[in-house]
Formats: sequence, structure tokens, C-alpha cells
Amino acid sequence: MEPGLLKSADWPFLIDLYFFLGGIAGGAFVIATVATLLDAQRYRDLTRVGYYLALLAILPGPILLTVDLGIPSRFLHMLMVSKPTTAIGMHAINIGPFHLKPFSPMSAGAWALMVFSACAFLAALLTFLEDRGNPRLGTTRLVIGIVGGVFGFFIAAYPGVLLGATARPLFISAHWLGALFLAVGAATGGAAIALVLSLVGGQTSDSLSRLMKVTAIALVLELVFLALFVVSVSATGSRGIREALAQLLVGSDAIFFWVGAVVVGLVIPLLLQVGGVIRKATPGMTALVSALVIVGGFLVKYVIIVAGQRVLS
Repeated sequence: MEPGLLKSADWPFLIDLYFFLGGIAGGAFVIATVATLLDAQRYRDLTRVGYYLALLAILPGPILLTVDLGIPSRFLHMLMVSKPTTAIGMHAINIGPFHLKPFSPMSAGAWALMVFSACAFLAALLTFLEDRGNPRLGTTRLVIGIVGGVFGFFIAAYPGVLLGATARPLFISAHWLGALFLAVGAATGGAAIALVLSLVGGQTSDSLSRLMKVTAIALVLELVFLALFVVSVSATGSRGIREALAQLLVGSDAIFFWVGAVVVGLVIPLLLQVGGVIRKATPGMTALVSALVIVGGFLVKYVIIVAGQRVLS
């Protein structure tokens, strides 16, 4: 195993779901914060839905991780280690009897999840209170939104970075996974907001159109980073890496990758954008395209993780 890599881990469906929901939460939260910065009054419905979605999407995160770990106390151990030991690793931060591990991928991810969850809760709570006649809370919510937005970026990109640090052939040279997962989070987060708005009818066609254009930009970036991921992995030349990549492109996972992730989740929504359908922002079409983007975003992450586990070395 190369230096700096984590031991090979099994990533069950619960973790796939956590990565997916975390991406939606991070993307929706950042979009809501940016909308507030641009024009809080004009994009009020967008902001409201974005913050509520971020909270709902991130709430299962600690639960899914705890269920996957099997023992609840193990989640706490990802945040801090209660006994001094040389196995903790370098650069541990000592606070009394506890040793925080900011440079451990697992520990950093757990801390980011907790901080982002707190920000998502506070942003949603302040949004709710504002809607109940407390307009003076806007500045506080904006500050929380900016802080949470930083962690939202981290939550969306972190799973790709974590996978790239594991000793699986498909992931060892996958330097673009973090950027890819970040783009997926932005696309699915924007699509989730648009889906809700189109169903409840709480936003003007102009705002929906602008939101879908942002989602389209994220889809283009997702397509670019996906191509860079495939090219960078295929360029390594290792036999194990070639076998792992073959599982994704022409093996048992190929149909989910090409038909689900690429065609349904990327090509069709982008063609509809180019064709001008979404510029009209009809609620039904927006809902359809948003659903396709969300399904495709899930399949991108799912199929990469599954294919990466089929070849061990």
C-alpha cells in the first residue's frame, strides 16, 4: 500500500446514501447563501427551501454513520480519542484528556459533519423565525450561512477526497474525485431546490430559470470532471487500475454508468437546457429535469464507489 493511503474499506449502501445526501445538503446550503447575498428579498423562497432542504438532507448523516459503525460510541471516537497513544497519529491536538485528529480523513469528516449540521439547523431555525415576523435575524442568518457554506463545500467534496485516499485501484490515482463530487453536490442541490419550488409553485419563472442555469453550469463541470477522472485513472497504466476502470466503463456496472449517470443524469438535462426548454421554466418540465439530475447524481457516486470495490488490488 502506498504511503499516506488508508486501508481498503468496504463502502456499504448506507455510506453511498450518506455521501449522496451530504452532497445535496452542501449544494443546497451554498446556493441558498449565495442567493441571500445576491438579493435576499427577490430569492426569499429559494433561500427558504435551500436551507430547509440542507437540514433535512444532512440530518440522516450521523444516524447513517452510526448504524454503519455498529456501535454508537465509535462515532464519538471519530471526533476524539480518549486515551493517549502513539497510534493516534501526528499533529493531534490535545485538549485535556482528549486528542483531536484534524489531519485524519475520518476525524476531519466527522467534525465537518457536526459543524455543518449545526449551521444547517441554525439557518433553518432562523429562516423559520424570520417567516414568523422576526426580520432582524437576517444578518445573523447570513453570518451562519457564510460559515456553513464553507463547511458545505467541504461536505460535498470530502467523500471524493476520502475515496482518493483509500488503497483501491480505481481510487488511488483518482485525483479529480473531490472536484467531481463537489460538482455533483452543486447540481443535485440546485435540482432539489428547483424540484420543490416547481411542485409548490412558490417562485417566479424567472428565478426558476436562473436556478436551472446554475444547475446547468454545475452539470457541465460535472461532465468535465467525470471525463478528467476517467482520463487520469486510465493514464496510470497499472493492471489493477485498468481492471477496475473496465468494471466501470465496459463491465457489469457499465449500464448504470453510461445509461443512468451519463445519459439520464447529464446528457438529457443538458440537451433540454440547450434546446431552450428550461428557459421557459414551466413547473412540470423543471420538475422532470430536476428529478433526472438528482437520479443521475446519485448514480454517478454510487456506480463509482461500487465499481471501485470490485477489484481489490
